[in-house]
Formats: sequence, structure tokens, C-alpha cells
Amino acid sequence: MKKLFFILLTFVIFSNVSAESRFGELTFMRDEKMRGKDNQWVRPHPGPFVWSFIEQSKGNFVWDETDKHMKYSQERNQKILATIWPYATWDQKTCNKKKKGRSPFKGFPKRMNKPCSMPDYLNFLTLLIDRYDGDGNNDMPGLKTKITHWEIMNEPEFEMFFKGTEEEFVDIFVASSKLIKEKQKDSVIVMAGAAAMYPENKKFWSSALPKIKDHFDIANIHHISGRDGKCDKDFWVGEFSELLASKKIDKPIWVTEAMTCGPPVKAYVNAFSKGAEVIIDVGVNAPGAKMSKKGRKKLNEFIEQVDGFKSMRIITKNKSAEFTMQNGSKKMIEF
Repeated sequence: MKKLFFILLTFVIFSNVSAESRFGELTFMRDEKMRGKDNQWVRPHPGPFVWSFIEQSKGNFVWDETDKHMKYSQERNQKILATIWPYATWDQKTCNKKKKGRSPFKGFPKRMNKPCSMPDYLNFLTLLIDRYDGDGNNDMPGLKTKITHWEIMNEPEFEMFFKGTEEEFVDIFVASSKLIKEKQKDSVIVMAGAAAMYPENKKFWSSALPKIKDHFDIANIHHISGRDGKCDKDFWVGEFSELLASKKIDKPIWVTEAMTCGPPVKAYVNAFSKGAEVIIDVGVNAPGAKMSKKGRKKLNEFIEQVDGFKSMRIITKNKSAEFTMQNGSKKMIEF
């Protein structure tokens, strides 16, 4: 009777994602173990799409690192999710000289406030989009695989990534989104990743989401193991879905930082069942909790089995799920 009850409660996820990969990894080009897998998503982190890294002084654009990432990824049929960081050291010093803080990454700008000159920032963003949009005009030499997915900023509710106000974040986000959509008609805007669904995160996003909801295409949640070392069972996707629904926001959900501290396949299946469309792992050498070798092996096998699936449903709670592939075949997963 109990089994029949769970079968009746099966939850089906349908997606507008075609045969693209449902999986990806955070990548770091200097680490050979964190360069991502062929035919999947990659999210360079912090990545090369930092205003300060590219426009190293006003008018001086250096594209070496961004081109390096592009060439590496297109050779391996990886699709890049590019995180845009609106910070340039030379710009910040013009109005935020006394606001120097601690950089979250080695070599990263130490001042992370709203750009002093939004026109200068938007000029940089225009050239960035133009170089990697694949329209044949001003593209990177040898560009074969364009960037379509742009993530504007990262966890802005945390001072370690943004030292401005919520309103300043909204100003940056909306201006960036409008420019990208104007310059690249097939662009996809990914919301700045919400760090979690703790009360402080919910407070920030409850206020900010209604102000940016018309300016992003994909909602974005992160999951890093909590303060107590434990994990949320579905990478926060369930609570995040509820928050979006409360704001009348109906958007696809991606988990662009997924860290597990329990059976990884179970967490992935739970997240997909709650509505996640793509899940990007934090990577084998990322700081924080490490996945066991056994867990990593099982996760890789799971990805190989179901990547590109069309839909899925839970068959038996905490036990099994059925994945429907693009060709209509079914795959049963025990977790």
C-alpha cells in the first residue's frame, strides 16, 4: 500500500531544454583536474570575465585569458556559462578609494562596489558580448562556439562578492541585462546565484527578485554545505521554487554551484524532482567538503546514464526514479 502511495505521488519534470547537457562543473584553468568534462557545461570561477582582468587600464583591453578559455572549451564541445564581474580596479579607485576590502580570490579586485562610471562599465560589457556572440563581426579570431548564457554577478547578498546596496545591485543587473539583450538577441540571462535559502538570503532575494524578474531568463541557486556541515536534501531547489512562486516568477531553475555532503546521486535526483533543469558541480578541487571517491564514481556513472534526459519522475520515494531520454527510451535509477 505504501509503495502504491508513492507511485501515485510521482512527480514529473518537463523541460524546454533540448538535448543539451544537464550537467556541468565549476572550472579553473590552472588546475588540470578542474577543466570540465567534454560535452557538458562549464562555469569558470571566478573565471576570466572580470572587467579588471580584461580592461586593465582605461581603454587597454587584453583578451588573452578569455580567448584561452574559449579555445579550450570549444575544442572539447563544452558550453560556457560566463559570470560577469563589474569591477575594475582603476575604475573603483576613482570613487571608492577608501572602500578597499578583502579580495575573495587571488588576484581579484579588492574593491567590489558599484562601478564609479556605469558608461565605462557598459562599454566594456558591449565589447565583451561583441567578441563572443558569434555574429561574425568583431568576434574572437577562430571563434566556433559562441557564448549565449551570461550570469550577471555572483551571490550579491554576500559582502565578500559585492559591497554595494541592494538597489545598486539592481541597477547593475538591469542595465547589464538590457544591454546584453539589445546586443545579442539570442542571449540567455542567468540570475546572479542566490547563495542559499537561509533567512538572510531569503530576505535579500524576497526584496530584489521582483525588481529584476523581467530581466533574467533562468533563476539560479547555489548550494554549499551549511554552517553545521550538513546539506539541504535537494540543493535548496524546493525552497527556492517556493520563493519564486511567491513572487509570481515562473522561470527555469539551475543549480550553478552544487556541493554534496551525502550520497550525491540522491541529492541530484531530489533537485531534479523539485524542478532543477541543470546542475553544475563545484569541482573536485573546490574548497569545502569533498565528495568521496565512491560518491564521485557513482555520480559520474549517473551522469553518463541520463545526461540530456527529457523528463524524469520519482517512482519510489528515496529509492528509485525513471528518466525519459530524448529518443523516448526509459532509464530506471536506484538512489
